Amino acid sequence: MKVALVNTNRYPAPPVIPVGLEYLIVPLERRGHDVALCDLAFSADPEADLVSFLETERPEIIGFTARNVDNVLFHRNDFFLDEIAGLIILARQCSAAPIVAGGASTLCSVEGIRDCLAVDCLIVGPGEVAFPEVVDALSGNAPLPDFVDGWSAGIVADLVHSRGRLIDYRPYLEGGNPAGLEFRKGCDWGCSFCIERKRPILRREVGAVVAEARALAAAGVDMFFLCDSEVNLDIDDTKDLLKAIADAGTGLKWSGYFRPVPFNREMARLAEGSGCGDLTLSVNSWDLSNGDGAYSGAEVREFLELCHDVGIKVAVDLLVGYPGEEPSSVDRAIQLLAAIGPETVAVNEFIRLYEDTPVASLSLSPENAGRVIGETRGNRSMLKPVFFSGVERRWLSDRISGEPNFALADAERTVNYLRVSE
Repeated sequence: MKVALVNTNRYPAPPVIPVGLEYLIVPLERRGHDVALCDLAFSADPEADLVSFLETERPEIIGFTARNVDNVLFHRNDFFLDEIAGLIILARQCSAAPIVAGGASTLCSVEGIRDCLAVDCLIVGPGEVAFPEVVDALSGNAPLPDFVDGWSAGIVADLVHSRGRLIDYRPYLEGGNPAGLEFRKGCDWGCSFCIERKRPILRREVGAVVAEARALAAAGVDMFFLCDSEVNLDIDDTKDLLKAIADAGTGLKWSGYFRPVPFNREMARLAEGSGCGDLTLSVNSWDLSNGDGAYSGAEVREFLELCHDVGIKVAVDLLVGYPGEEPSSVDRAIQLLAAIGPETVAVNEFIRLYEDTPVASLSLSPENAGRVIGETRGNRSMLKPVFFSGVERRWLSDRISGEPNFALADAERTVNYLRVSE
């Protein structure tokens, strides 16, 4: 079948290569399907470009990616689903092909996303097996299901994905932006505010990841972002990967998101030796300052000191103000980080709420009245931005004003890791 893939992610801070779509290309081609890709990221007229693409390619099925619902900033919020829904309406006007959507946004609200985008089928979770199976079924005249569970379908662990073939990387890489590379999907932690919580862990083979890194280098990439939920989710697996990357000698630099544990001196050395010059550490004040959470202040201190010892710069994402948390808890977390001195700390006092996260129901309890901000009416799915704020912004701004390298997370419309990347 002729398959059209459409990248709708046009957010420029930073522009992100649609790795999720690239991970569909080889699986579809292996099943005998013809793939074309329309990248609207830098389009001056996305509607006209989409129409021209569909009229030229005449696909039999169209796959749209919806990477994010919004940019998760309260004061500088950009909501993306309306534009994506408009593009899908336009696609229906110029093509009779059924429309499938997928992407990370599906974790926010399965039924809400499908209803908002009005697609024929929604793939929830990984698509590299699930989407080709949908295309195969359609080619056999089977009806499309409303939803497909990509987590159950899984991934092809030894598959080496083609990179930079259907997408022009050049505009993405200007300014030193990295390309995405994935080792694992899923997360075993249960952070109550996170849509990735308690997802099955699907791991690729190390050799396939290294081969893909070589393909990125050949495509002109000089830095990749290891886009696992947390790079050190399993420390032994990660060590094996970093050893293999170092041995491959691609010359690529890399970065990624980490959690405080597990982490040790060998891990720090392997990260630096395989090309990691900077990373982002995600923490929250209630775990950091109270000592009975997933990690302790001492473990965060050790993580930062080990990175400092090997020359890795650290950007800290600090989320503060959990429902019921006292300002003294936030203050202790700020004191601890200030004493250690990471390169930058982005402090976010707005917790983005999603319908299936435990923090959402907790935030909507009567004792938290007045602290939920945003589209609170007619928005059961919470796709329209809804936030909980348990900390007074003026107090927080005053508190960090004298701390070097601390800033409110929405001070700029960008991601924190760009503040330390070379």
